[in-house]
Amino acid sequence: MNDINFDLKTSENKNLGQVFKSYSKHWLLITISIIICLALVFLYLRYKAVNQYEINSTIFLKNSSAGKNTGDIEGFRDFGLIKTSQSLEDEIGIITSSGIMEEVITDNFFNINFYHKGSIKDVEIYGEDVPVQILVDENADIVPYDLFIDLILIDETSYELKTEFEKQEISSTHAFGETVKTKYGTITVLKKPEVRSITEFGPMTFVLSDKEKLVSEYLKNLSVYPDNDTGSLLRMTFVSTHKTKGEDILSKLIDTYIKRTIKYENELAENTIKIIDNRLKLLSGEIENVEKSVVDFKTKNVVTDVASNADTYIQQSNDYKEKASDYQSQINILSQIEQTLLNGTIESSIGGGFSINDRTLTDQISTYNSTLVERQNLSQSAVTSNPMIVKLDANLSNLRKSILQNVQSSKNGLSLAKRNLQDNANRYDAQLARVPGMEKQLLDISRDKSTKEGLYLYLLQKREEEVLSLAVPASSTRVVNRPKSGIYPISPNKKLTYLAGLLLGLFLPISAIYFKNAFNTQITSIEEINNLTETPVVGEISKHSGPKLIVAKQEEREEQSHTLELFRLLRFNLEYLKKDQKNQTILITSSVKGEGKTFIASNLALSLASIGEKVALLSFDLRKPTLMSCFNLEEKIGVTDFIIKKGIDKDSLFQNYNDIENLKLMGSGMVVGQISTILLHERVGILINELKSEFDRIIIDTAPIGLVSDAYALNPFVDSTIYVVRKDFTKKDHIGIVDNIYKNSKLKNCMILFNETEPKETYN
Repeated sequence: MNDINFDLKTSENKNLGQVFKSYSKHWLLITISIIICLALVFLYLRYKAVNQYEINSTIFLKNSSAGKNTGDIEGFRDFGLIKTSQSLEDEIGIITSSGIMEEVITDNFFNINFYHKGSIKDVEIYGEDVPVQILVDENADIVPYDLFIDLILIDETSYELKTEFEKQEISSTHAFGETVKTKYGTITVLKKPEVRSITEFGPMTFVLSDKEKLVSEYLKNLSVYPDNDTGSLLRMTFVSTHKTKGEDILSKLIDTYIKRTIKYENELAENTIKIIDNRLKLLSGEIENVEKSVVDFKTKNVVTDVASNADTYIQQSNDYKEKASDYQSQINILSQIEQTLLNGTIESSIGGGFSINDRTLTDQISTYNSTLVERQNLSQSAVTSNPMIVKLDANLSNLRKSILQNVQSSKNGLSLAKRNLQDNANRYDAQLARVPGMEKQLLDISRDKSTKEGLYLYLLQKREEEVLSLAVPASSTRVVNRPKSGIYPISPNKKLTYLAGLLLGLFLPISAIYFKNAFNTQITSIEEINNLTETPVVGEISKHSGPKLIVAKQEEREEQSHTLELFRLLRFNLEYLKKDQKNQTILITSSVKGEGKTFIASNLALSLASIGEKVALLSFDLRKPTLMSCFNLEEKIGVTDFIIKKGIDKDSLFQNYNDIENLKLMGSGMVVGQISTILLHERVGILINELKSEFDRIIIDTAPIGLVSDAYALNPFVDSTIYVVRKDFTKKDHIGIVDNIYKNSKLKNCMILFNETEPKETYN
């Protein structure tokens, strides 16, 4: 198998095809992993997973306020006495509050869940599938939270409770409606009135959940958000494991919210009515005080209507002034008459052109003037002593006195009357001067009165509106879409779950292979060799469990014949890849002991000999020689003997293997020290050069180059080098050795042979 290598060079050179190929070798493991994961997903969905359904609903919040125009008064809004327009964010906060959810759970017993026991998992039942109602006293000293209690329906009147409490089995039989006090709590089981025959229902299990935990859980599953950016629609979603129960929970939540809204609005209306009543009572008293102030003001100032009274004052003042003027005219006339009487003689007449309102005085003046005319006429014919004239003079004198007295008396009377008229006119003028001040005072009083009366009427109207809102308990919230569950569960998503199972089935074996290869420090494929070094790969030899030497005989088994075929291919590649004309001397080495260099050298020599080539196989691994043992031959004199002992015939150093005449083997010889020095001896070159003239091929088995440098001493005498790399044995770090040799030409025509690979299909 290929390894997933972290080496930079590997990641740069390795293409996707190679990666896919390396993993496709493990298709059976990957297939089994996928099947197991998909089977686990199926079992999980069938027996373990709990389906979750999404329940959706939409409500509409009207942006209205109770009392209509009451909302226009800032004071009422500030005091919180009116139902102002709702804020969607505030209403969302109210809906998702723990108080409403707790009320929903408490009023509808949602904290008690019922189950039918199954062989693998319990199934929740709800609604019509539950024939009883459970009441648990949560104020008792012991409350059976999270305790599963079996309920067995015996008959129409009795039932049995069974549970395990404090590691003790407890069982008891009771009648429906009976309050049962047990060790684990106080419970009452009621038969639902709509259930006709309770025996039709099988045994069930119920469990009581803590309300606080359940409220938190329900609120996590509840989502409330605006349906659009500009409207007043709220979308509500609730996730539940039971369709009908989830719909009921969301419905009850909406109903509870609406009831609370109506209750809150009614409380506001009632409080508003109370405050309005108090204000109306206060305003009524204030209006009475204002009206009394008006009465007192008019009484005090003797006015009914300031404007009309002002006209009267003007009229009266003008009338008095006009009469006073007339009296002054009369006084002036009388003053002239008085002056005439006082300064004139008896013969002086009193003017008769004056208009005098005193009839007596007018008659006296007329009599005086007629008498004076009579005297004047008589004096023309008689003397002044004439008794008639004397008598007339006496009469005229008396008349003048009488007229003068009357004039003075009338003048005094007119003067007094004039003064009275003038006083009256002045009094009305004074009253008239007070009119603006009176008007202002009365206007202030009237304005206060009209303001209080207007507010009184306004509050009276608002009171009637609030009373009407109480009489019609309508909420500002309207349900647009009733809660409805989706047809398919939102969790678990079967398609995604199966996809996850498929991906997991792929991921587990691939990741296992990945990490196995990532931490594997050994070479596992030719691709890794190609990625780690530019040294050409001459071929590969498959793994086999037979003898070390592979011969071409008809009776050999298939595995051995397959390996033999690979050696034949190696033989061909050596000819194809050689860089000179001969490629006669071939050096076989490796990084460390155990990689199979001796095995390769032996079988390559056999393969070349089998086609008629004359082959010399030399054991230059002078430290730990194993070549001769592969052929079941003894270590006799050999390479070291030829180098150290002069005069030894090289032909005496060779041994034959079985009946293969054209294959000669030379062992390492005697054990000596200073091996590195011996390999640099000139007789090494003499030996190899002499062998080149006698043999077609010279195969040299040398020591591992990763441990000692013996092979480098033979480089001048060889034509090609086969560097053996063993699968799942040679470390990746060792490839750096052969890469360095190849790039720096430390060994001639260095090539890698991959050993111990997996056998492949053969062509028959």
